[in-house]
Amino acid sequence: MGAAPQMQEQEERGAVIPVGDIFLMLAEELERARSLGLRIEGAICAIAVRSQIDGALVSELQHLDAVIQHIAALRDYAAELSRRSDRAQSVATASALERITLGEVRARLSGGHYDDNPDDVWEML
Repeated sequence: MGAAPQMQEQEERGAVIPVGDIFLMLAEELERARSLGLRIEGAICAIAVRSQIDGALVSELQHLDAVIQHIAALRDYAAELSRRSDRAQSVATASALERITLGEVRARLSGGHYDDNPDDVWEML
């Protein structure tokens, strides 16, 4: 048996998810990333104010803000694709999910539920 039929068989055994749902889950993941970026940005700004860091260094936060805006634009794009997707069209996701190394992200994108309240998950040293 060749590699292509074997890969197709593996995909067939994996989850088959409607395209619209995939785009929606992706939009939700992008929103999680954007929210974390905003928290990081706020923390860095608070540290900068308290420690009177040079304004030129703080201006570098504009790059972080650009990343956060980029993530928001991708989130909105994925959400719109979800709204416009044909509900009858589905995609096997097993091989794509194998590329995700973060377990909680993989669980959510496979249609599972993962409670990820950042206040509960992250431990401050």
